[in-house]
Amino acid sequence: MEYMQLSMDDYIQSKNEIKQELGGIVKSFVRIGWQLTRINKSEAYKHDGYSTIAEFAKAEYGMNPSGVSRFMNVYERYSLPGDTPELQEQYKDFKFAQLTEMLQLPEEDRQIFHAEDKREDIRELKDFNKENENNPMNLLDWKSAQSTEDKLKATIQEFFHEKQGVLNTLYSSEAYQAGNIKGMSQIINPGDSMSYRKGTVFLMFHQEDITVKIFNGEMKNITWEQFFAYTQEIFAEAAAGNRTYENYFGIPEEAPAEPEKEEISPTTEQSVRPEPKIAPAQPEPTKEPVEKVDNSVDKCQKTAVEEKEELRTESTVLKPDFQTSEPKPKNTGKSQEIPLSEPEPQIPGQDNIQNHPEYMPEPVTEQDVRPESEIAPAQSEQPVESPITRKTYMDSLTAYGTADYLAKAMRSFANKTYNMLLDPAFWERWLNEKVDHNGRPWEN
Repeated sequence: MEYMQLSMDDYIQSKNEIKQELGGIVKSFVRIGWQLTRINKSEAYKHDGYSTIAEFAKAEYGMNPSGVSRFMNVYERYSLPGDTPELQEQYKDFKFAQLTEMLQLPEEDRQIFHAEDKREDIRELKDFNKENENNPMNLLDWKSAQSTEDKLKATIQEFFHEKQGVLNTLYSSEAYQAGNIKGMSQIINPGDSMSYRKGTVFLMFHQEDITVKIFNGEMKNITWEQFFAYTQEIFAEAAAGNRTYENYFGIPEEAPAEPEKEEISPTTEQSVRPEPKIAPAQPEPTKEPVEKVDNSVDKCQKTAVEEKEELRTESTVLKPDFQTSEPKPKNTGKSQEIPLSEPEPQIPGQDNIQNHPEYMPEPVTEQDVRPESEIAPAQSEQPVESPITRKTYMDSLTAYGTADYLAKAMRSFANKTYNMLLDPAFWERWLNEKVDHNGRPWEN
């Protein structure tokens, strides 16, 4: 560390300026880093009895050591040479968070980014570098592309493969029909900037151009005209407006799975619908009148026989006839109560009940009630299919079936990092996930 000498007045002035700049907004981080660096290089903090710059900043401003280090590193990395709180021209519009994120990038990688780029895009490049450094065999360098141009075209193809809507929107747009490069670029990159990485290739999209970085290879900028020239070279023969994706890559695999879900829902609704119709037959109050009607029918049958035999004799003769029905123990009480309360004029009315069969279907309701016991088990069978783990499903497959299932699953891992795919915990979670009996993710 280069030594710097500060007078006591300079030291006090630096301390006060740091305190003021900590409450500032625009570019305050540059001056804070500048003053901290000056105090650190001169070791002026020892005037107040502190042993390190971190101890000084913690006591004076409540700053943590990592924050102190970031302020000083940003100043030293991006400022103009000399003892001045000025950023280099290309970094003047950058935010502190962006500059902090780029500290670990080499100088050539820092040239990729503009002030309007998101912090997440910078992190994507850092992850890209780290993964390829840990993967010397470049396993994700698909299609064995050798030249920079081949790798770039392979990356563009994968970019559109993962973005079905973008490819169809591009080839069905008026901008494409008119050859409007600016309009086409806005379809690909609707914001100010966007990053994309695949294997050993990293793309950084800007409004004016695209930066291409090949890991352990060259880095260059290409124009949007060049990008669309590569795109046309790949997809020209399959161009079909909003069906270009399907023509080139085929129909997405998720499409046939949707009708199967739609077929299941109507059957469950049909199995539930009969319930409201059957339910009214279950309440006990409906059974009481059935018993009464049955007794009255018995009475009607008995009175009809008596009338034929006795040719409408006096009502006193009917009493012993009702007593003959007493051997039925369940109806004995009721049969005794009803004749006592009914007057003689109601006997003709009982004849009318017998002559009206529309009152007889009530015993049929008992048949309607019986199917409930058959329907209830059918409802309990509805949730027959229960989820199983993906491991259980794969154990039931043949060797080819397992290989085919894994090959399809790997397509959904395009957004997974290489390090993640090397983590046994990731595969354990994946194998223990719930699926249906066709291996599809279980939906509650």
